[in-house]
Amino acid sequence: MIKLPRIIEIIKIEPFKVTCRWNTGEILVTDFELLFTKWNTENYKLMFPLFDYDNFKYVTLSLVNTLEWLNITYEFKNLDGKIEETHLDMCPDVLYANSKSIKKI
Repeated sequence: MIKLPRIIEIIKIEPFKVTCRWNTGEILVTDFELLFTKWNTENYKLMFPLFDYDNFKYVTLSLVNTLEWLNITYEFKNLDGKIEETHLDMCPDVLYANSKSIKKI
């Protein structure tokens, strides 16, 4: 069975970089400054609050094993058409694909 990559621990948070232990046995660092450049040119308005380190530094590990910012919320329309509010989180597959290896345990 193929295991989908998911974060099991945040090891280090520094200005716009997050180092995490993954269920693949890897320790990877995600450099968000590189992603910010891409997101800025692709108009990812939802991610703009992360460009400010005072917001970014509050990253946590979510219940579904990805990065989440409880201090950043947004509204969306659910399948029933009702407006709901949720916290900003990242797709773990996107994080994994855009991270660099530090070491494999």
